[in-house]
Amino acid sequence: MSAWKLDAVPAEVMALWCEALGDDNAIHVDPAAAEALGFGPRTVNPGPTNLAYLLNMAMETRPGAEIRSVEAALLGNVLAGDAVVARGTWHDDTCDAELAVAPDQTVLKARIEMSHGREPDDGEGLRSQRL
Repeated sequence: MSAWKLDAVPAEVMALWCEALGDDNAIHVDPAAAEALGFGPRTVNPGPTNLAYLLNMAMETRPGAEIRSVEAALLGNVLAGDAVVARGTWHDDTCDAELAVAPDQTVLKARIEMSHGREPDDGEGLRSQRL
């Protein structure tokens, strides 16, 4: 089993992700907005950012491989300050992955398929790089 950890999801980075994603939902940047909608006084990490944590784990486990496909299901939320761990079980080039917040509350599950089928200089595919 592979693992990737982040000790505390930084609230200040959520605004950068929102800008990159074109996501203007206030729950990601304004604690009062998050609290008004029942999330408590901490901002909510954007879902694609949570998926990026799983992709980091997969790409760090298989350096040089490219991601071929991802199927994901969001099951919960990650809040500013949460510790997260991304884990994966590999079957050949397929990883059954999950992201959990302490203590082991799964918030995201994904199946990530990777391949070593292309040459590094062909300009296609997503090569290993930290997201």
